[in-house]
Amino acid sequence: MKHNFLLVFLLLSLGCARVQTLNLNPHLYSETPVQVLWIQLAGFSEEHIPLLKFNIADAAFKTNIEQVDCVGKMWSFNLFKLRPNASNSFMSQMAGTKNINGSCTDYERAPLWLKLEDAGYKVSILESGALGNQTLENAMSCSNNKFIDLNKVRLFLMGPEINSSKKTFHYQDPQEQVETYKEPGLYYDRSCQKGTCYSSLSNNFKSLWQQWIKSFDQNFVILRDFNFQKALLKKDLSMARETLQEIDRLVGEIRKNKNVLIVISGAESLPIEFPLQGKEWVEFERSGRNILYKNSTLTSPVLAQGPMSENFCGIFEEVEMYNRLIYRPEGKKFSWDNLKPF
Repeated sequence: MKHNFLLVFLLLSLGCARVQTLNLNPHLYSETPVQVLWIQLAGFSEEHIPLLKFNIADAAFKTNIEQVDCVGKMWSFNLFKLRPNASNSFMSQMAGTKNINGSCTDYERAPLWLKLEDAGYKVSILESGALGNQTLENAMSCSNNKFIDLNKVRLFLMGPEINSSKKTFHYQDPQEQVETYKEPGLYYDRSCQKGTCYSSLSNNFKSLWQQWIKSFDQNFVILRDFNFQKALLKKDLSMARETLQEIDRLVGEIRKNKNVLIVISGAESLPIEFPLQGKEWVEFERSGRNILYKNSTLTSPVLAQGPMSENFCGIFEEVEMYNRLIYRPEGKKFSWDNLKPF
């Protein structure tokens, strides 16, 4: 009788366990994601979200980006510069070091995905608008390259083909061709070979993402975009908004899968000062007038959604992205807190 009473008490206590939350939403802590999508968005600041939010008639409208679980900030500096360019900041984030100078020595360090490969993840990278020293293709010309191993990594470039012997891809390819994209190697977008890319970032990504999650149990995918920053520097607000809308739509679609960790990180963030209201705001919406640009900030944002998004709350150095992405918690342990009904 005594044992039965204890069993009933334990069941009732467990039934009253607290609901874990993050950002006031239900959240399971220390859950390992099945898929990881890391969006590297050059120039991005959370101050750019009004580009999407305030041209919608519905005042209660929320973008997908602003509905993430966790928001953090990274200090943007390394051993050489207080405000490194976006490509160098992303290298610090991927390699976990401040010793980044834009040369071949950067690629001598092992990237974080080597750790994730050991855990069973397949690595794929899609670049859009990466030119010059921005593209990871540069690692190929470095003698001590440890960063990009084309026997393991799938690198897709939305840019002009440099080596005609490399593979190509297109989001409208037949399914039997798309299935070959699961093979490691370097791929060029066929629609980008005349100076302009005629395929959109979202169409390319969706086609590739569907094939990757179909082919592999676990994926670590990096989406690198430099077009948003270029549009800001040209004061082309229409193009900047279009790029950010694509990213927002992708986040909205991918976040439906509760097993995916989505991380958006900025670098060389370019905040803009929006007009006050009224006529000035209308002119801004129509033509991009009445807007002021500042220097890049000393911090860049990190937005996270899904399993382990709690790793990206707070203020930290950009080199810490390495450990926060590869961190995998120990097995769950029993806690007496779960037995407290109040």
